[in-house]
Amino acid sequence: MSSNNRPVRLASIGVGNWGTMLAQAVKHSGVAEIGTCFAPTQAHCRVFAERFGCRVSPSYDAILSDPTVEGILLATPNGLHRDQIEQAARHGKHVYVEKPIALSVADAQAATRCCAEHGVTLAVGHQSRRETAIRQLKSLIESGELGQVVGAEANISTGKGLEQSPHDWRWNRAECPGGPLIQIGIHHIDTLCFLLGPVTRVYGVQRRLVASTEAEDATMTLLEFASGVIGHLSSHYVTARAVDLRIMGTKANACYDRLLGIEIRRDTRERVVRETLPLRANDPLCEEITEFAQCVRTGIRPEVGGEEATHALAVVLAAVEANQCGSAVGVRDVIAGTPQPETI
Repeated sequence: MSSNNRPVRLASIGVGNWGTMLAQAVKHSGVAEIGTCFAPTQAHCRVFAERFGCRVSPSYDAILSDPTVEGILLATPNGLHRDQIEQAARHGKHVYVEKPIALSVADAQAATRCCAEHGVTLAVGHQSRRETAIRQLKSLIESGELGQVVGAEANISTGKGLEQSPHDWRWNRAECPGGPLIQIGIHHIDTLCFLLGPVTRVYGVQRRLVASTEAEDATMTLLEFASGVIGHLSSHYVTARAVDLRIMGTKANACYDRLLGIEIRRDTRERVVRETLPLRANDPLCEEITEFAQCVRTGIRPEVGGEEATHALAVVLAAVEANQCGSAVGVRDVIAGTPQPETI
């Protein structure tokens, strides 16, 4: 078997719930395999290794020194990402890191630069944009079916904040600035940027209303896009699960709910006409891992690399800064490291 045809051999760093989800995607992809794993709790590693038929490594350093490992899957706390990415790059390992890419724009930029300097792929886990419905929304926008898009409404929320304890790193505001905004809201931010282009200005409000965490549990973010579109994003950690998007156009509105699919609503002045679009089921995580393996083998660039992930992170951090200063904040200023309050 040629090197281009054999599965890409990966190492899993982090074997919790999301590390397991990634490993399942690897298994289903057919183009990659988990060769070894590591996490601080070796007992968890042994369970993971038995499930996925891989070895347990004694340390991250041991994995980085392993010549059979081609790429690293990082499902680790946010604050570890930059250091782990840079260590992998310096050892010639390709990197798939779960979002957010890092905790600061400076760290995200440094990690991206390090991977480029060492010629390795950096892919970031923003798989939501790969959902069939999101691709369909993109097609509706680009075809003009909705007319001129003027607004966007989005919500991504869960009740996970009610389950967190002081031993969970997500409890901590320093690890999770903006609470649910940086953990789940960032998925919708990336998706909205995919659909509508980059965000230029943000106003955000974050509050701790119910959960006993340090981090906030309820957020609302206003977004201004370079295209002129304006939108808002709700992201909460203490409500019933919700994943939906609404794109508002001059001809029609496209309403997406992860449970219900896409509905097109047209106002004919006499009545509202509703059309439900059939959607093909897909596996966004598997598609993302498949693309990562292709990048490792061919050197092509991933759809979501360091630059796209840094922009999504900057939008989150602009919202956090806006909450602190009480004014809108420019995303470009956050990326430049000089956030400045702006008049709304």
